[in-house]
Parts: sequence; structure tokens; C-alpha cells
Amino acid sequence: MPIKPAMVQCLLIFFFFLNQPVAAESVASYPEGWETWPIVKESMTLPADTVLPPDTSLFIQESVKAYNWINEGRGSALTIRVHPDKLEQYQSHGHYTDGPTVVAVSEVDGIIWVTEHIAGIAIYGSYNRKGEDVSEMHPTLDPDFCHGCHNTYQDICINGTCAEPVLEIFGR
Repeated sequence: MPIKPAMVQCLLIFFFFLNQPVAAESVASYPEGWETWPIVKESMTLPADTVLPPDTSLFIQESVKAYNWINEGRGSALTIRVHPDKLEQYQSHGHYTDGPTVVAVSEVDGIIWVTEHIAGIAIYGSYNRKGEDVSEMHPTLDPDFCHGCHNTYQDICINGTCAEPVLEIFGR
């Protein structure tokens, strides 16, 4: 049986993940220069005491529960930046080329969530502004947590990037 390119990609991805440490460490790399990437969206992590409208999507409900600890439960502005070479891909929700794709920055705590693509698959990481891995700081910063949520809500998180800003539920 001839080896097909898709088989090679699957094997490479398998060996990539096989060689990852067992501890919660970021899989996506810290993208140097992310500060200059275009801002495509502004949102926020909501405070712990937020009362959501009854018709709020399950994705937003779960996001609020997951990140209500940010800034000691007071929430934070969230800035979404996209790698300049991937703006068109982001606007059409992928397919994404390899490399860093999107960062979401918690402006108060300085947490930087990174989405990167390798062979069409989204991988995730969490860093501080110094580029230090912070994925062990809280269970919701673990790349497996990110992967689980992004894969569960594929109607909103298309090709690994999510597109339902939390502020829209409040009409802002």
C-alpha cells in the first residue's frame, strides 16, 4: 500500500504529541511579536458574580464558569489578535496554515492564550507577557482543557478558533 500524505501528517502529529511532557505544559509556542498583530475583536472575561441572560449559549456559560477566577473574580478586558498572515483565514474560519494563529490577551492579569495550527490541527498554550508558560497556574489554562472546549463547541470554535464574543449577549 503506498504511503499517502495524509498518513504522513497523522504520523507526524502522533509522534509530536507522544513526545510532549505529561505535566500540563503549553503545546502551542509563544509567538514573539504578537503585540503588533492586528486586533480583530475585543471582549472580556466576565466577573464571577455575572448573571447571564437565560438564553445565553452553553459556550458562553461554560466560558464564564471556566474563567471567572481571572483578576480575582472581577473579570478582565480581553483582546483578540490574529497573526497578520492569517487574517483572511481567520475571517473565513480557516483552514489555517501552520504556525501561530491567534492570541487572546487578558489585559489585567496578562495571560496570553495562544492558538497555533500544525497540519490543520489547532494546538493551545497559555503564557504570561514575559513568554513564560503559565498553563499550570490554573486547570483552565491546561492545553487539554482548551482543546476539550474548542472541540466540544465546534459550531462556535471553527477550526480551533472561537467566534462568539461575550459582550454580544449584553448588546454591546
